[in-house]
Amino acid sequence: MNEYETEEKKKFQITRGMILLAIISLIIVIVITFIIVNKVRSKKPEYTTSDFQKLESRMVEEAPTYLSQKKIELTSEEIKIDLKDLLIENGGSIDSSKVKAAKICDGYVLASKIDTEKYASFIKCKNLYTTSGYISDIKVTTTKSSTTKKDVEKPVITVIGEKELTVNLGSDYQDAGAKAMDNIDGDITSKIIVSGNVDTSKIGSYVITYTVSDKQGNKATEKRKVTVVASATTTTIKKTTKKSNTASNTTKPKITTTKKITTPPTITLRGSSYITINVGEAWVDPGFIAVDARGNDITSSVTKQGTVNTQVAGTYRITYFAVDTYGNRASKTRTVVVKSSYIKLQSISLTPNSFTLYVGGSKTLTVNYSPSNATNKTITWSSSNPSVASVSNGTIRALKSGVTYITAKAADGVSATVSVTVK
Repeated sequence: MNEYETEEKKKFQITRGMILLAIISLIIVIVITFIIVNKVRSKKPEYTTSDFQKLESRMVEEAPTYLSQKKIELTSEEIKIDLKDLLIENGGSIDSSKVKAAKICDGYVLASKIDTEKYASFIKCKNLYTTSGYISDIKVTTTKSSTTKKDVEKPVITVIGEKELTVNLGSDYQDAGAKAMDNIDGDITSKIIVSGNVDTSKIGSYVITYTVSDKQGNKATEKRKVTVVASATTTTIKKTTKKSNTASNTTKPKITTTKKITTPPTITLRGSSYITINVGEAWVDPGFIAVDARGNDITSSVTKQGTVNTQVAGTYRITYFAVDTYGNRASKTRTVVVKSSYIKLQSISLTPNSFTLYVGGSKTLTVNYSPSNATNKTITWSSSNPSVASVSNGTIRALKSGVTYITAKAADGVSATVSVTVK
């Protein structure tokens, strides 16, 4: 019995050693596995192509909202919007914690509008990713807030008197000058620059040039041609005979030169010659200036014919008449169109008509009105599934995955709908 117990005991001791060895081996395997997994993980890229593409998409989504907030109107000229201006920390809506590629990328959106709005995003993310067509130092219109249109209309120069004159050799020539009016700056006659001169001691043709620029740099030019010729005047010769006790003497002829001015006065209208106003609006005549051929101001002698009834839609004409001291007459007409104050909206459409957003993203829709000058453009917005995406004043914000339909309804009863997919 003792020998049997000793053998059994020996077997038990060997088995326990094996178990201990197995445990130690398992620990070694776990440690080695952990090391290998960490090495594999360390080789996995931190950013993927999907991360960069998501950033490009979010930039395009947020660009319209940025322009709307800045009150920037798109034209055919491209506008550059920097990525940094679209980030939440700079007042935008892109959260770099949710769109992580924004942390390492530089970029911009190019926006323009011809028939429809166009947005294209470009990014460069170190040496990991670059959008095709990206230019590091691209030079296009910067985003400036503006609600006014640039003045591009040239001033109007009115040459006083005739634009082509003929004067006699040796006569005294005094240029009558010119007047200048601008649609914004008003009377800018004092800014006229005159170049050229007339030498009446030499036969020939001379040109006097009048140039003026308004505050926006719009330049206008007019010219007068003066021709110096050998003396050729209309004369009246009167002979008188004086009796003498010794003989009859004839005095030298007395020559009187006369020239009647036949050039009509010049009337220059202030403002446009064609004006449109709505029914009920006040009508105030912008005024006018009148000068005769010698440059004398005869504005006070101008008479008007015609009236404007702002309570009745229609086309009205006001005619201005001027007569100088020589009896020369001139007239000029201004047309005033009084429109019905209410123009009904016939239809609307939305741009784009369908698109995809990521959760947390936003996009502002563009409403196209027909006719574009409709009186009431009030729009009411709604979402068929507000839990997927909400809408306020045309700006859609993605809340959760799904599909919803955004509807814009106008006060005149017309409406338009777009579909939105949120991922």
